[in-house]
Amino acid sequence: MKTLLINPPSPYLSNDAAYPPMGLMYVAAAIERAGDSAEILDLAGTENWPAELDQSRYDGFDLVGITCVTPNIEMVREIINYTPPEIPVMVGGAHPTHLPLETIAYTGCDFVIRGEAEIIIPEVLKNFRHSNKTVYGMEPVTVSDIPKPARHLVDLHRYAPGGDIATPVYTSRGCNFGCRFCSKLAGITYREIPLKQIVDEVCECRDAYGFRKIVFGDDNIAMNPKRLTELLTMLKPLDISFRLNQDARHNKQERFDLAWESGCTDISFGIESGSQRMLNAMNKQITVSRNAEAIRMTQNAGMEAKAYFMVNYPEETEESVKETLRFAEDTRPDKWMVSSFAPLPGSYAYTHAKELGILSMSNNWSDYYLVGKDGQFKPCFTTKYLTYEKQVELHDMMVNGLKEILV
Repeated sequence: MKTLLINPPSPYLSNDAAYPPMGLMYVAAAIERAGDSAEILDLAGTENWPAELDQSRYDGFDLVGITCVTPNIEMVREIINYTPPEIPVMVGGAHPTHLPLETIAYTGCDFVIRGEAEIIIPEVLKNFRHSNKTVYGMEPVTVSDIPKPARHLVDLHRYAPGGDIATPVYTSRGCNFGCRFCSKLAGITYREIPLKQIVDEVCECRDAYGFRKIVFGDDNIAMNPKRLTELLTMLKPLDISFRLNQDARHNKQERFDLAWESGCTDISFGIESGSQRMLNAMNKQITVSRNAEAIRMTQNAGMEAKAYFMVNYPEETEESVKETLRFAEDTRPDKWMVSSFAPLPGSYAYTHAKELGILSMSNNWSDYYLVGKDGQFKPCFTTKYLTYEKQVELHDMMVNGLKEILV
């Protein structure tokens, strides 16, 4: 049996081909381990994507799988319209995980997979011909049981995450923190992929694919600081460079120093806001001073610090934006990016919209992206204070202020 796995384009992004489709690569590896074959068709960065979906493109395939995040569900629906009706279509990813029945009804797919697919996929392959508008999965997988992603099915050198000649590796899944804007696709149970497997993957990327830089894609690789220290020690003799993403809960200068010595060039932090009131509203469970300390320690160790900021979370005001700009002026991160809050399905903000003062939400899922081309966004909700016009005003105030400060 053969499955075609499709990554849709995301035309709202400046570069939707920055990262390879790692989710599909994990699923493909699980399909191959089950004794079947898979192919990945990545339509990211393809303007004339319908030309890639000629009917002959589906020859020999028994099943089509498409990954779907909230803002590209319309694109998924269009792709399904190109799929021969005799071939069943499954849809997985963030949006169907949280809105499975709505996804089936809207896209016309045959069934959806919720959450992580690696363990459930053998059952899907056995039963899909008998499935009729079925929902599979949702239990978190035991990550030590999953195979390495099928890197051989994509051209890894097509992608440049963050503009670097690099490739991603993931060391964990899940997060047990409760940030209210996060949709938590991988669940709230934090699980660690064995470090030996991580090192094997890094060596494979270096030796088999020629990458000297790795992007560790975990949202928070410092969730277990002792484990991070062990990983950094294991990476030190491998003669590579890498990037990390983490929060500021476990700052220790010696760990930042070790990261630099092991090849780390930069660390990204989810700072979100320079306003403690806003951090509390988001349930970030962090302080402004702790975030500032993380940036300082990173730079003291010789690395660059990147700050991810968020604007327009409910309760945002001109004063809280000014606090964030003062934070940027005081800490001076080397790189930065601003996303605009959207109440994504699966997030606390989505399920508790009324509690947060959200009065309305767009019925067009294409509006639900955080940062688009040239930093643009579409307001997709309102509160009494955060009208569409006010959100544009605060977003521009944040972005233009950061441009002036962090030149």
